[in-house]
Amino acid sequence: MNKLNLFRDCSVSKEEFLRDYWHQKPLLIKNAVDIGDFVSCFPDKQQLIKLSCDDDIQSRIVFKNSETNYDVEYGPFSHEDFNELEDETWNLLVSDIDKWHPLSRKILQHFDFIRNWIFDDIMLSCGSVGGTVGPHTDHYDVFLLQVEGQRLWKFSNSKILNPDLLPDQALKLMSDFQYDTEYNLNPGDILYLPPEYAHYGIISSDDCVTCSIGMRTPSASELSVSFVDSLAQTLSDNNRFVEPQFQSQPLKGEITQDDLSAVKNILLDNLSFENMNLISWFGKYLTEYRSLFYEFNEYKESEEFNLELNLRTSPFSKTCYFAQGDNAILFVNGMEFDCSLTLAQLICNEQTISSEMLSKLTKTDLEVAEKLFCEGALIVA
Repeated sequence: MNKLNLFRDCSVSKEEFLRDYWHQKPLLIKNAVDIGDFVSCFPDKQQLIKLSCDDDIQSRIVFKNSETNYDVEYGPFSHEDFNELEDETWNLLVSDIDKWHPLSRKILQHFDFIRNWIFDDIMLSCGSVGGTVGPHTDHYDVFLLQVEGQRLWKFSNSKILNPDLLPDQALKLMSDFQYDTEYNLNPGDILYLPPEYAHYGIISSDDCVTCSIGMRTPSASELSVSFVDSLAQTLSDNNRFVEPQFQSQPLKGEITQDDLSAVKNILLDNLSFENMNLISWFGKYLTEYRSLFYEFNEYKESEEFNLELNLRTSPFSKTCYFAQGDNAILFVNGMEFDCSLTLAQLICNEQTISSEMLSKLTKTDLEVAEKLFCEGALIVA
């Protein structure tokens, strides 16, 4: 069978992983990555500390005081803060490394079997020996890649949907953590964990740097709120709830069964997929979901768009497309465009659009590229 490099020393193929493990059960992948080819793409421990001092970057330090007592402090931090940690058991976590340190995105080439719009972020963590965020579950899939040093992982082999939590803690940590498997991850090893599997990672060496590659899909409640909100914008204010006709006057303040039937009917008549463009809503929603683009879009270029440029997708951009033969509907950061399938795939695959490619684009594609460049969604490569 055709094996991806990620599974080169594993008995599982890409197809088997997607069929038997993805969203379903944990998988330990030893020697998944030639880490020597990637370690320079990630910030080291000192660079992580520097990033955590930046006002714009989300970071936190978890302190373990005992097995049942943890504290958490949120960044930005100062270098003096870290000088005071000598006697502490601590774990620093820095989120959205893929956006602030774009070279780290190179690791994503190993995950091309998972669609890019499911990717959430790359988080890096380091700390002192014994440092941990405590035993917990997550609502998303995660690939835990050991970059440097070692970290011990203990995890369950079955889902835990409603774990009992430690009282009076800032973090949602399990009070009765039970594990089935433990393994000390070495550089290049990956542990895949689906949602709701309990896990507990403990730093085993001072030089430990762990990379968490998070894959997150929206919840049913998030989708429902967005869908209803978008649908409501298409409905006329003239379309209103009308009281049913009564044989006898109801009591003051009374809600009758007929009222409930009437309100149910108006909702059923209007909450319909036929009343809105599902493709348009879903594409816009996916590319705005948990996006930092409009909050931190500092990549807008000062130069004018021209055909001599080499362009690439901004690390802050979220993209997806819906294919229609040789054409596509492209979605970028909540914006919608009609373009060729070729351009949509170039942008979503984060491939460089060379000046030679630009010069060969159709008028429509060129207008899309220029608009995305002016918005900062495409930047100079």
